[in-house]
Amino acid sequence: MRIATIRGYATSTVKHPSLEGRTLLIAEPDSPDLAPQIVIDNLGAGIGQIVLISSDGSEARKIVGDEHSPALWSVLGIIDPERNLAL
Repeated sequence: MRIATIRGYATSTVKHPSLEGRTLLIAEPDSPDLAPQIVIDNLGAGIGQIVLISSDGSEARKIVGDEHSPALWSVLGIIDPERNLAL
């Protein structure tokens, strides 16, 4: 799990059938040495929001409902910086 900031939306004209109709976001991890990731969002995160992301592919595949999906990263939660003093 990592904390990341949503930087934008990812769109594609050709994708795996399990990703059709899914919201794909670009999440930039808070650590500068890590690359941005494409994540599946089931929670409605928006650009600029801080989120908790996970690379547990089995959970991402449960979200899309296909055990053969290439999905890997997913949004687990949206962090409210007003209530989280640790950030």
